[in-house]
Amino acid sequence: MKIDSLLGHCAEIVKFVSKSTLAPDELISQYFRGKKYIGSKERKIISEIVFMHLRFMGLSNFIFDNLSIKETPSKVKNSVELIALSLYVILLLYPQQLNTIVDSIEKLYKCSNGLEYLQIFIIDKIQPNFNMTKLNVFLDEIEEKCKVFDYTLLPNEDNFLGILSARYSIPSFILKSWFNFYPSIGINPIDIAESLLFPSNFTIRLNNKNFTRDEIIQRLETENISCFKTKYSPFGITITERINLLQNPLYNNGTIEVQDEGSQLICLACNPNRNDKILDACAGAGGKSLFFAFLQNDSGYIVANDINILKLKELRHRANRSGFKSIHTHLLQPNAKPNKLLKENYFDIVLVDAPCSGIGTSRRNPMHKWLLTPKKLEKIIRKQLELLEYYSRFVKKDGTLVYATCSLMPEENQYVTQKFLEKNSNFQPEPLSLTFDKQGIALPLLKENSHEITLLPHIHGTDGFYIAKFRKATNYVNFFSH
Repeated sequence: MKIDSLLGHCAEIVKFVSKSTLAPDELISQYFRGKKYIGSKERKIISEIVFMHLRFMGLSNFIFDNLSIKETPSKVKNSVELIALSLYVILLLYPQQLNTIVDSIEKLYKCSNGLEYLQIFIIDKIQPNFNMTKLNVFLDEIEEKCKVFDYTLLPNEDNFLGILSARYSIPSFILKSWFNFYPSIGINPIDIAESLLFPSNFTIRLNNKNFTRDEIIQRLETENISCFKTKYSPFGITITERINLLQNPLYNNGTIEVQDEGSQLICLACNPNRNDKILDACAGAGGKSLFFAFLQNDSGYIVANDINILKLKELRHRANRSGFKSIHTHLLQPNAKPNKLLKENYFDIVLVDAPCSGIGTSRRNPMHKWLLTPKKLEKIIRKQLELLEYYSRFVKKDGTLVYATCSLMPEENQYVTQKFLEKNSNFQPEPLSLTFDKQGIALPLLKENSHEITLLPHIHGTDGFYIAKFRKATNYVNFFSH
């Protein structure tokens, strides 16, 4: 298949992604199921190009809108051309990101210099619609402006905020929110935005205590799977390339599970004792419930609660594969009272891993950052506070409440927990360092007495997560109940 045809398939997939709420990887799988003639090597290239374009399309759209020499009044954008433009931008700014595509091109087309092959094709594709000299000068000017910018100052010109937004392919309202918050804790918002332009790590964890992490790594390396220990989680393993684990015996027999290191750290922050009763309030497909069962040696009592029956069915399948008996699923139906599995003032630990914008996982699903709007954000925040307050009633006295999101938006994180504490004086902040120090986990950015931390891709190497921990007071009296 010619590379021109590959980009044609990429353009089709991007069109589907822009009109769907499904994750890009799901849509890509569906697309390939309907195109059996596309070989595995071609599928790999197509998938990588699609994700690269989705991460960088803010910049390619900005360039198109400013430099396109098309005569059509509406400047109708050709999808193939836009994708080629994204690849050209990556070629100039982050050429190392093309290494895997270059390797695949050399194998597929049996050429000695895949980078040159790709470069010639890209330039040939975009040259008819762009003055290449102007395009290169335009990119140089953007780079110079961004380099001299002082991140501690909020951009006071909408135009300049727009340039930063375009260069780092992040909506301007998200960037503005970050500038209002992150510099105060010594974090450059541009570093966060740039980190979302690159693929995430592929991380698994130990799921069977009959094995050690070293043994699992050794087993994987005998299968020529390159991997190494995660930096913070004592149970995690990072695999250096994307592989299909579904056929691997270690996965099929429940010895390992796929879970980002940041997600593992949320469970470790909960610090379950062996016989604790745990409510995983927004369990989804249950990755955290499974980790709790592992940490407790399957001797606790875990209620995995969610509103999605398909995800809970998947959790039951995963629990059976792992041999865990301590997980009990609970389907919370709209307007229905919780059944006997959910008891107020009962659980030692309640985890509210709340539905969120997903901005912290934009490396895996770049559409999270493009689909979020200020109006959607307001709606999400209201729901998060409602969920946190609702599920807090199930925490017993002296029990633990943990709130988490996979978002990097302070509105969904610090502002939600601040409002919760203002309304619920029976909960007190619990320093996360008390837990992580005992586990030998030293997290950058975690202050000694802080009950909260934001895990950042460019600092922690994880997806972007927020974790906050509270303890329910034992001496609180609710005077309004009398």
